[in-house]
Amino acid sequence: MSAEIMEKASELAEAIAESRELAQMRDAELTMNADPTAVSIIEEFQEKQKAVHNKQMRGEELDEQDKKDIARIEDKMSSHPAIRAYIEASEKFEYLMRSVNLVIARAISGGEQGCGCGSACGPECGADCGSYN
Repeated sequence: MSAEIMEKASELAEAIAESRELAQMRDAELTMNADPTAVSIIEEFQEKQKAVHNKQMRGEELDEQDKKDIARIEDKMSSHPAIRAYIEASEKFEYLMRSVNLVIARAISGGEQGCGCGSACGPECGADCGSYN
């Protein structure tokens, strides 16, 4: 491997590690994990997720009660401030990572305009190739 490429990759990794988005996501995760109610909701979600996965692995369809349970748990998650803050921070970090990947993909593909999704970079591809507000 080229030493120059590895040096640039290290610089990028360091910049990401020091990013506001990662710091906010980590802070939100600590806050969420310190909240017993949030932890309880997350555990309930994970249990239901496992049950649904097992049901699907057996080839069974989700029934109305499963769908209602999922919707109820999702409502609890989205209405809990610590969980909502973590989800929002996580989405911002994921957006940063998608944007970085798009920049790399464009460079590798010869610097095409747009991001390769068939449209100008925008909501259609999940990124606007700019900063996330």
